[in-house]
Amino acid sequence: EWTEINKMKKETYLLFTAGRGPEECGLAVHGIQRKFRKYLESKGITHEIVNQKQGQTSRSIETIVFKLMKADKSLLNEWTGTIQWICKSPIRKYNKRKNWYIKCEEITLPDLGVIDTKDLAISSYRASGPGGQHRNKVETAIRIIHKKTGLIVTASDSRSKAQNKKRALTKLKEKLEFQNSILQADHNLSEWTKKIEIERGNPVKIFSGTKFIEL
Repeated sequence: EWTEINKMKKETYLLFTAGRGPEECGLAVHGIQRKFRKYLESKGITHEIVNQKQGQTSRSIETIVFKLMKADKSLLNEWTGTIQWICKSPIRKYNKRKNWYIKCEEITLPDLGVIDTKDLAISSYRASGPGGQHRNKVETAIRIIHKKTGLIVTASDSRSKAQNKKRALTKLKEKLEFQNSILQADHNLSEWTKKIEIERGNPVKIFSGTKFIEL
């Protein structure tokens, strides 16, 4: 009986976003993510930028996603939440507003990196097609539905139910990995950001001025 769970290197994804805020919030994301990168380097945390969406003006980023390898989440808690930038608008001379807010949030990709049996709906059935009369006598073919993504895979090549389960699990893992790579390659950040609400007040961090000095 299979109980195997696919294990991958532990990864954490953090997203910085201006949400639906004005272009100044995009400037805030640009400056604050630079401070965050320096923070990661100071802690020796291996990281890379896997996705980003540029803003409408120079030095503006609407959303950026970092992948962190084996990061201690306790080191990241001080960054997750609303972040405030206090600065007179560099792009709108007569705008009196000085407080701009962005959000840092941990995100989970549809590919969770782990196939947990609790997320699977598994059923067996009689395979049809070539294979002679013996193929249809027992239900050895396997169908697996991944509940969180809706992906469906089947396997019926073997007369062994256990072998078909193993093959179906491998196919599901391949589909999940492919789906994840497409999301990253297409820079499709809308699904990650459209439900994010940025609260004004109670910021986890405050930065000031065009040099983004932390207060």
